[in-house]
Amino acid sequence: MAILEVETFTLAAGIDAVAFRALDEQMQEWCYVNRPGLARRTTARAENGTYAVITLFGEASQADSTYYRNTDAVVSAWSAAITESSRSVAVYSLL
Repeated sequence: MAILEVETFTLAAGIDAVAFRALDEQMQEWCYVNRPGLARRTTARAENGTYAVITLFGEASQADSTYYRNTDAVVSAWSAAITESSRSVAVYSLL
């Protein structure tokens, strides 16, 4: 059964939307290569500055929200750009 992983967060102090977009584009490529079963990943921003990353996987076992702890330079830079205490992850099964 397909799974949606919904991650929300705010940016760390000193990181602007333009810089984060560049980091997120690199992260997008990294995820497609390194997250098995990933079908789609989309990043969005609300007017209040909150970000959401919505990722679609083929099955539940493929949604592993600890990916952001990977030590690869791309993941480390992306993770450093977000405020960890604001980070929230929820996983939903598609109906």
